[in-house]
Amino acid sequence: MKGSIDLVERHSSGMVRVVDHKTGRPPEPRPEMVGGGEALQPALYALAAEQMLAEPIQSGRLYYSTVSQNYTSIDVPLNEWTRRRAAQVLTMIDGAIRDGFLPAAPRRDGCKGCEYLPVCGPYEEERVAAKSQAELGRLKELRGWR
Repeated sequence: MKGSIDLVERHSSGMVRVVDHKTGRPPEPRPEMVGGGEALQPALYALAAEQMLAEPIQSGRLYYSTVSQNYTSIDVPLNEWTRRRAAQVLTMIDGAIRDGFLPAAPRRDGCKGCEYLPVCGPYEEERVAAKSQAELGRLKELRGWR
């Protein structure tokens, strides 16, 4: 994992939250744990901070710190369910890397506004339809995990 935690907040009660500042638009639907594999930072940064600080972390937060996004925050509690889901996602990613199967397979309308569109080209969603849907089963399952 590569990245940096923007902020670690400690409440006077001792609760600790990890915050990742964002400038784009909040994802829809809002992530509850791993956001279909597209919003892993709240859970993974909280887990990383827990290891680094050697203390429990209450939650991870995406904070959209702009007037245009009305200072929206999305909190992801670091409970046992989120921990299990994050571990499952990491296992899936590890298996895909091990098996050499990392297909370009955007979700419906996933290419709209994507900054990698010049790399993939405008027809990636159409190309996905021609791919073996059975092989994409795990990815489709992951996308259902909010």
